[in-house]
Amino acid sequence: MFLIFSLVLVAEIAGFASFVGDATRLNRGTIIGGEVTEIVSAPDNNIISNEVSILSAQASNADIDMEFTPYDERDPLIIGQDSVFQNQNPATVPTPEPSPTPKPLPKPKAPSYAAGPYLDGYFIFPTTGYNRGKLHGYNAVDISRGSDCIDDNIPVYAAASGVISAAYPTQSTARWANSGYGNNIILLHPNGVITRYAHLKEILISAGQFVNQGSVIAYMGGYPGNPGSGNSTGCHLHFEIRGAQNPFVR
Repeated sequence: MFLIFSLVLVAEIAGFASFVGDATRLNRGTIIGGEVTEIVSAPDNNIISNEVSILSAQASNADIDMEFTPYDERDPLIIGQDSVFQNQNPATVPTPEPSPTPKPLPKPKAPSYAAGPYLDGYFIFPTTGYNRGKLHGYNAVDISRGSDCIDDNIPVYAAASGVISAAYPTQSTARWANSGYGNNIILLHPNGVITRYAHLKEILISAGQFVNQGSVIAYMGGYPGNPGSGNSTGCHLHFEIRGAQNPFVR
């Protein structure tokens, strides 16, 4: 025990002497351990403010660049080809298939009212006059006589035998009387075909009456301003056929 106590005492005395020697050397300006000590002072407030402004400006410029930078130069998480996560690729636009070769437009078909069989010899010419021969609304032709219908009774004939299914007389001088037909007759034939006679000066038969082919059923009209002329500019017969071709179309 005495030996241990003696060793501790000697060590303490030696440490104190070392401390005194170091203090003496410090007072004489000796550098301790050859180390360099850096003293850092608090930064100036103006410097901090300038640095914050610079960082803010850099962040603002980075936002602008990102807004106008092409997508293939952005962060890999946004780029489709470099995506590190599954299903992060942006939606891609499929390559459009080549347009199919346009099909030729179908040839125009005749109006439904002009369709039907050609009944050669079934109809006779329904009046006398000049056949204009031009097909117009409802498979019809106009047969004109200038102003002859004012003073003359120009007969209108049944183009084929049948029953008068309707007769529409009118005393109106309006252009659109009876839908523009003015005085008109509808004749139903045994084969189901219908003929119509319009712009009549006078109707000579009544609905339900059977007539033979060539029977006089009316007089031609159509002179403007006369009762029953309808939508007409001169004496003529509007002759139309439903259910068969009009044989008087040139």
